[in-house]
Amino acid sequence: MTALKGKAIDDFLKAGPGAATGAVLIYGPDAGLARERAEMLARRVVTDLKDPFNYIELSDSDLKGEPGRLADEAAALSFAGGQRVVRYRASGEAAPPAVATLIELLEQGRLRSNALVIIEGGDLSPRSGLRALFEKAKAAIALPCYVDGPAALRSLAVGMARAEGLTFDDEALDLLVSLLGEDRALARSEIEKLLLYKGPRQASQRSAIQPVITKADIRVNLVDGAGDAADEAADAAADGDARELARALFRSATAGASPISLLRALWRQFARLKEAQSRIAEGASHSEAMKKLRPPVFFAEERAFEARLRRWPGPRLDEALALVLDAELSAKTTGAPQREISERAALQLAMMQRSNPR
Repeated sequence: MTALKGKAIDDFLKAGPGAATGAVLIYGPDAGLARERAEMLARRVVTDLKDPFNYIELSDSDLKGEPGRLADEAAALSFAGGQRVVRYRASGEAAPPAVATLIELLEQGRLRSNALVIIEGGDLSPRSGLRALFEKAKAAIALPCYVDGPAALRSLAVGMARAEGLTFDDEALDLLVSLLGEDRALARSEIEKLLLYKGPRQASQRSAIQPVITKADIRVNLVDGAGDAADEAADAAADGDARELARALFRSATAGASPISLLRALWRQFARLKEAQSRIAEGASHSEAMKKLRPPVFFAEERAFEARLRRWPGPRLDEALALVLDAELSAKTTGAPQREISERAALQLAMMQRSNPR
């Protein structure tokens, strides 16, 4: 069987396919990772993927009614010399007969291949006939692409940053991983956007920018501006951090967040703290209480949220929620400037925490 797993996948991608490998099946639920690996392997063989002599792409319609074409393309010589790449994105009934013909000829030694055949099979089940063909073959490789977990995403981000001479601080890396989606291509795109914003170390050294990616850099690039600024203000109010609160209130206003959305962010913050405190009062640990919230606290924010829980006992949370409710009522009924009312409420909450830090 030639089904790669774990470290063997990384080793294969680094070394590239050997002469004994005529075809590679790339499959799995992470379509972005599958595309990335297909391109990586293709470039191991052909440097220019726009070269019509050495690189060709096939679809189901190209093979329909002509199952021998895939093997013919693998055997064809390049007019320009060198090994070719035949890339086939399988999605229909044309795949099994065409691929079966190719694998049979490779296994029997009846096909002298002049190309690496890369087949992207999509999300195949363990019972897939396409997978079975490759997993039993000696001249082919089955390469799965499963959704990246946090460890793989951390490794990807660290590696991409290192290539630009940059590093992450721990909190920034935790937050980044919590925000990245499951699709490798989309995750890579988000990281590239962040690195472009930060700039390589050489550019950092010519300016006041530090070559360390911080939590603030992540928030500026990967989180919605207005809503995030309001949430940052709520965090700062709960922490009693007047300086950070002033910055967050300014960002919230310049990002276009409405005063009522700021009050709603404050309400969400203290209502979640109240719910967690209620669970703690019933016997849950701080960790258990945070995990039972819906949505649960992001793991990158758990330390800060737990610190707030320790600073805000239940009775003080009742006072905080009453203050926010009164502020929203005033903002909607008195005719007074809403922004001043909402910002004053945030500052009062910060002062409440500072007067009883615990």
